[in-house]
Amino acid sequence: MKLQTAIALLFCSAPALAKSPAPEDLLKGKIIISDHSLPSSWHSVSAYVSQLRKLEKNTLWYDKKTGKVEIHYAAFFAQPVNDVQVNLVVFDITGGAHDQRASTENFMNRGDRVLFNTITFDKEDIEGNKKYLLTIQHRHRILAAGQVTLRMEGPHYSGKVTFTDAETKESNKDSNARASHKH
Repeated sequence: MKLQTAIALLFCSAPALAKSPAPEDLLKGKIIISDHSLPSSWHSVSAYVSQLRKLEKNTLWYDKKTGKVEIHYAAFFAQPVNDVQVNLVVFDITGGAHDQRASTENFMNRGDRVLFNTITFDKEDIEGNKKYLLTIQHRHRILAAGQVTLRMEGPHYSGKVTFTDAETKESNKDSNARASHKH
């Protein structure tokens, strides 16, 4: 009888003993992307998740002078990764394409469920004004994913056109020739 009571108490109290969800549980499978460093500690899980979502960016801009963009990201996994290496794989998904653009190794502790990292892209390697899918993969299996559009300013034109004397003379000859054919 005492054994049955103990088992019954164990089952009844199990929900009360269940631990509260971790950020990895609420954000599993997602990569949070930002142009600012992401916090890696918290006092309240819900406040932390809210803070990460506020820092998350859908669009980042290349620096005008350097032609580079620094991307801070946090990848959250549904299950602990039983390895010390995962890969960040970047795909260009502009206009429905799915072209792989880059792949880098990331190192972490075996059993981790979250990865914080920073990567710098150069506009010469990863083009601007395109949409990208960032994935964290382990043995070609996607553990987390996030999307970002990388923007850069195009050339600025004044709208003013300057012709050389030779171009002006050539243009005048063409205009005079067309005028004489009309008569």
